[in-house]
Amino acid sequence: MNASPGLYVHVPFCRSRCTYCDFHVAALRPAVMVDYVEALKSEIDQVAKSGFTPRTIFIGGGTPSALPQEQWEQLLGALAEPFSSSLVEWTVEANPESINPQKIEAALKVGVDRFSTGAQTFSEKGLSLMGRRHDAQRVEEVHRWFEELEVPRTSLDLIVGWPGQDRESIDKDLAAVERIDPDHISLYHLSYESGTWLHAMRERGGLKPLLDETCIDFSNAFLTGLSRQGFRRYEVSNLEKRGGVSWHNLNYWQRGEYLGIGSGAASFFNGTRWKNRPDVAAYISADGSPERIDLEKSGELDVIVELIMLQLRLSSGLDLKHFRNLTKYEFYALCLESLRNFKEKGFLVEEAGHVRATHKGFDVLDSMILQFVEDAEKRLNART
Repeated sequence: MNASPGLYVHVPFCRSRCTYCDFHVAALRPAVMVDYVEALKSEIDQVAKSGFTPRTIFIGGGTPSALPQEQWEQLLGALAEPFSSSLVEWTVEANPESINPQKIEAALKVGVDRFSTGAQTFSEKGLSLMGRRHDAQRVEEVHRWFEELEVPRTSLDLIVGWPGQDRESIDKDLAAVERIDPDHISLYHLSYESGTWLHAMRERGGLKPLLDETCIDFSNAFLTGLSRQGFRRYEVSNLEKRGGVSWHNLNYWQRGEYLGIGSGAASFFNGTRWKNRPDVAAYISADGSPERIDLEKSGELDVIVELIMLQLRLSSGLDLKHFRNLTKYEFYALCLESLRNFKEKGFLVEEAGHVRATHKGFDVLDSMILQFVEDAEKRLNART
């Protein structure tokens, strides 16, 4: 199923910034949150009046669940009124420290059918290092609420590769996942983004990152353990069971269309990418008509690069017919030598009209994508 188009709603507020986070976030200030939700409602109204009909909604952040109950219900209601009848999926991100049964019930009442919880790890040492404000027991308590209130679908975020992580903590995480039994797992590698506390500490020598080889070993340990629990890897960082695929995110990876609402939210529609200016005060002042920045119409090379970068993340791989239909080029004609090389190394296979990464290939996916993009650029430049 292709769930395109999607609607993303950004709620940037956080009680504090996690040590690895470089997202657009803002401090929790009650008066600002009230004004921000009013601005969101205005933009939602304008999008609805334009005739846009999303198939999926994803409310992310920041910390959407940090909204006060009144603003939480107002935002959900503003989305439900014009859009709920068209949806195949409605996800809300919920941080363990700020979600509660009242917010869960309010969300279910208007049609939210999926909650994504940022656990990151069940190791207290890891939670402290990453600046998380909850403890491991709180995550399990939240998921008991989900079960008691009959939330249809749940997802859990985990991070692999944090300094000090070891096999014992991985086993602890896997045991917790088995107890919670979510439908979906997002397994992210820790990255040291410029401007974050972790990046600054690494540069100063204040912490020792894990070796790349260790991160790969730990990732594979997670993947093996999750597979034994019945999870299927459908994207490089995402696994599901019981049909728990994230249709909203799958739409991104298939280069589907989506609109972003809120400060800093990104959009891709009618072949053009843009984002709203990441400035909460300016967003509130715009009253539903935020300034769009970084507008970029997808050219010939952009379409090729986007398909390579997005579809090769999927376990199903790059659809060769779809690639040809959108770009007017054969993938083999653009990247023949590299394709042969990666196939010989066991990083890629071709089957059922798709080129896909193997388990071993996912470990070097970034390098393969970079090589394919370079090949495509050279081929296109040679034609001009």
